[in-house]
Amino acid sequence: MGGKSVFELGFTLLELMIVLALAAVILAIGAPSFTEFRRNGRLTADANDFLTAVQMARTEAVKQQRTVSLCATDGPLAASPACSGDVDFSGWLVFADPDSDCAIANTNDITRTGGKPVADRGRVVSAADGACLSFGANGFLLDTPPGSARRVVYCDERGYALQGGTNQSAARGIEVARTGRGEVVRDPARLAAWGLACN
Repeated sequence: MGGKSVFELGFTLLELMIVLALAAVILAIGAPSFTEFRRNGRLTADANDFLTAVQMARTEAVKQQRTVSLCATDGPLAASPACSGDVDFSGWLVFADPDSDCAIANTNDITRTGGKPVADRGRVVSAADGACLSFGANGFLLDTPPGSARRVVYCDERGYALQGGTNQSAARGIEVARTGRGEVVRDPARLAAWGLACN
């Protein structure tokens, strides 16, 4: 029964070393790309969640024919969440605001909460040019209360630096027009012009 034994059909030590070296090179090339992919995904998810909240607040204002506001909060998962008065929209609340003062009169007025509590925010931070967005019954962004936000930016340790291989900023900005429509902004010049410190 001629033929080779199992031991004679295996790889040589040199062949195994070459395979391991190739695997190490592939991992060295792929690992930074995967890390960048994860960071970009996290920023995109946070910015898109906030943009969805803007659209929801605007829709609810038109549907309910009263002011609906979107404010920053430190505890979106708290039993009785409240507006923080801060400009960090890592956590946020959408609520009916009939007196347009951007304060929650009753927790039953809260339509939606989102974002992350302070302890879970990781490296993603947010900055805005105000602490609250209020939408009128016509869906337009109101100028009241004082400190009304129109621009919010989400970024990580890269700040406004360009995303690798693109001419777009790694940061994600959301700008809300007077008509109440929001858009994601990644143009570095536009984001820099906002003057929001996000790092």
